[in-house]
Amino acid sequence: MIAISTITQDISGNIELPIAADFRKNVARVSRVKTLDGGVYITHSGVSAGDRNINVDTIVTESQADTLWYIFNNYTFVNVSVQDGFFLAVIDSLEIKSGKLKMSIMIKSQEDG
Repeated sequence: MIAISTITQDISGNIELPIAADFRKNVARVSRVKTLDGGVYITHSGVSAGDRNINVDTIVTESQADTLWYIFNNYTFVNVSVQDGFFLAVIDSLEIKSGKLKMSIMIKSQEDG
């Protein structure tokens, strides 16, 4: 399940979608530089919640589509709750066509400690 809500109180600004999404997907902050001796130098600076994106691809009702469209067009930051945390995020892209939803959410920070 994924729950999305506005940061400020708005009775039209929350939705729950009972779906599976790629919640546990992230990348590490890694860089590789070639050295003059023919080798490489690799730095690993860890991982951050802010490096994550959540991609949602599912079927929605007309009411759910209207709620998501409203949130997307009226709010910059949203709260996102998934199985592994509570996050401050931005809906990066939203496409709703014939009841099919494609949405990309960019995480800014993890808010649950």
